[in-house]
Amino acid sequence: MIQRPFCSGWHDSLQYHAIAGEHVFAARVFWTGSVWHHSMWLYDDGVHEVVNSTAPLAQSSAEFADLTGERFKLHAPDDAVTIEASGERDVSMVLVPRASFDGPSPIGPGLHHPNMRVEICYDGKQLTGDGYCKRYDFRGEPIRYWGYRFVQGFSSERDWAVWTADATFGLEKHAYFRTIEGNDDVTMAADHQSCHRDDHAYGVLEAVDVDVELEQLGLWESRIHSAEMDSLMTQRFCRMTVSAAGWVESGFAINELCFGTLG
Repeated sequence: MIQRPFCSGWHDSLQYHAIAGEHVFAARVFWTGSVWHHSMWLYDDGVHEVVNSTAPLAQSSAEFADLTGERFKLHAPDDAVTIEASGERDVSMVLVPRASFDGPSPIGPGLHHPNMRVEICYDGKQLTGDGYCKRYDFRGEPIRYWGYRFVQGFSSERDWAVWTADATFGLEKHAYFRTIEGNDDVTMAADHQSCHRDDHAYGVLEAVDVDVELEQLGLWESRIHSAEMDSLMTQRFCRMTVSAAGWVESGFAINELCFGTLG
């Protein structure tokens, strides 16, 4: 069993992205001792928020994340994840993991599924695409301040994906730049060779400089706050251009930013 029941540690977060052509679907569950957040939004002809709620979700007795709310359900066993959300547009997704990557943060365990296969149903449409999952929980001494930039994207031209972060948790630096091929081979930059700017992410892979350039197509954001916490989380759907020595390829990506307090 890879996934754990939700509400682990003192902060738990689980998110899924699905990209199907020029469509994106983003689902998120976020919890600390003082606040819940669950959301889903999508981009097709623009940004559409399906649900954005601070209502607590109910975790079942399952040994994995299995959450239910009034307009949101997430069932995440290891073999196939189902997510349902209802609102302005009803969405259901099935995401099947391929590779799993253990990516710990400085203060807790982390899990990535960087190249999932996805089937999506919304407004009577059926789409197939690529998906991503990130799950982490923070343990040990709580931190008060944090900030991070994160990019995750898929090539439109081949079975290839990238995921990269540039973060500070308290005073702990956390950075990575990783790619995965269709055969599930992962290539990683050294931590000190990964950094982000507003519309770029950079990494050095096997002595080759790689530049991920982002062009924003749509923006969604949510303030996550309580008496103990105040952070602004922003997610951007972007056109992606990846450049390195001798090659250029394009695709689409999610760019997530979050800054503020945590608790």
